[in-house]
Amino acid sequence: MVELADFAKPVVRDFADFGKPVVLPTPRSLVEAEQSDPYPISVLPSVIREAVQEVASYVQAPVALIAASALAAVSTAVQTRFGVRRNANLFGPSTLYLLTVAESGERKSTVDNLFTGPIRDWEAEQRRLYRERRAKYEADLEDWERHGEELKRNIDGGFLATQLGTEFDPRLAHQLAKPEEPRQVRLLRGDDTPEALAMALEHFPSASIISAEAGTIFGSHGMKPEAVMQNLAQANVMWDGGVIQRGRVGSGELQVEGMRVTMGLQVQPVVLENFAQKTGGLAKGIGYFARFLFSRPESTQGTRFYVGPPAEEPARAAFCLRMTTLLALDPVFDDYGRLESLFVEFDADAQRTWIRFHDEVEEQIGGEEAYSGIKDVASKAADNAARLACCFHVFAGDHTRPIDRWSMEGACSLMRWYLNEAVRFARAADAAPEVADAQMLEEWLVREAKRRVRAGEPLVVSVNEIRKKGPNRLRQAHSRKLDDALDLLASHDRVAVAKRIGRKGVDVVLHPGVLTEYTR
Repeated sequence: MVELADFAKPVVRDFADFGKPVVLPTPRSLVEAEQSDPYPISVLPSVIREAVQEVASYVQAPVALIAASALAAVSTAVQTRFGVRRNANLFGPSTLYLLTVAESGERKSTVDNLFTGPIRDWEAEQRRLYRERRAKYEADLEDWERHGEELKRNIDGGFLATQLGTEFDPRLAHQLAKPEEPRQVRLLRGDDTPEALAMALEHFPSASIISAEAGTIFGSHGMKPEAVMQNLAQANVMWDGGVIQRGRVGSGELQVEGMRVTMGLQVQPVVLENFAQKTGGLAKGIGYFARFLFSRPESTQGTRFYVGPPAEEPARAAFCLRMTTLLALDPVFDDYGRLESLFVEFDADAQRTWIRFHDEVEEQIGGEEAYSGIKDVASKAADNAARLACCFHVFAGDHTRPIDRWSMEGACSLMRWYLNEAVRFARAADAAPEVADAQMLEEWLVREAKRRVRAGEPLVVSVNEIRKKGPNRLRQAHSRKLDDALDLLASHDRVAVAKRIGRKGVDVVLHPGVLTEYTR
């Protein structure tokens, strides 16, 4: 396996040979993203807002990234016991899916750990309780089995013959008295395959997929093209709180109903782009990303001069205490082992606010309106606003009261911000054809460079070679597509293009920083 350091050295040399300075320019993205609007932190309930601001004061990561981590934790704490009722017939989970796109070095893991601490503490307590319950279960099971053996001896001896086959059959009573095996509870699921996650939900139908390096999800074995349809469909079912049903060889059928699953994913841009290319747009078409509160905040790198954490963090302590209180509420199951949620309703003002937001978004979907390019995302906006309002209301106060107008207005305002982020993402995804050609050429050059390193061949590629072996779309002899793609890559310092003295034709070499992007 070729190490990046071994790969980059000859590329740096060849790039410099093309007349570039020894200190190489930083390659710029082919798609210049529109600037994000400021995150509307003022609409968050105070117990969430003040914790986010306190963490931001010393971690100095983007506020939108910090808030997304906090909301994923909030959703995890709320989801097991509470759902949201939008009207008499519309009710469902309060769970949130959040997807934050951020470069390496944005302190994603640090932020996640600060907000998921109470969940990890709760899991540690559940492990302790499970050991105690398991020991009691095994002792009770031994007693039950001994009683069964005694019952069998009595039946074999003919002492209970008159009761057999009647409503007083002792075998029935014995079977009903069998001890129930305790559930082994774990909420945080960062690296589980979809199959492992489904099995975990069968044991305990609540989970939280929080990952600061979501490449483990978008780039995992379970996300190979041949399995992507099934796995993305499973994620959709989990968001809806629906039914997962699968046949399993040797162990019978797996069925999970009414699960509650939060996703709080943070992913590097190149990982997300590679995933989208690998799935051929399938993820967007199946509505996978439509369920996410998506953001790509501006980086704070280069401005984060050292600030030590404060001696005390009262806001985060209050946040963690509320997390602990909600997590301590015991889950309720029906007779079939399905979670029973307490569905929190809207009060009259909140209902009117939600309906106005629903209709406002609907008006912006058609024609050339603001959300016409993100119809799939916009179609889920009212549902997501209701979920946000439920999370705000339950986390901030008394869940015995209906959701009020203040929680709903804050949720709708935040949802408008996330819709605008989705619009920005869609515009970047729908880049001009020449950008798509340049990206296609760059990917081919990366693959070719890696092949040449393994073969010990020179890394410089001639334009004639690209016309013979490169992407089909760029091979036409009289087409300017290849020239335009090379010009665009060169203007963004992603390749060097030059005619070498004493040789015919034009040669191309990749910037080593581009190779680094593809190796992360």
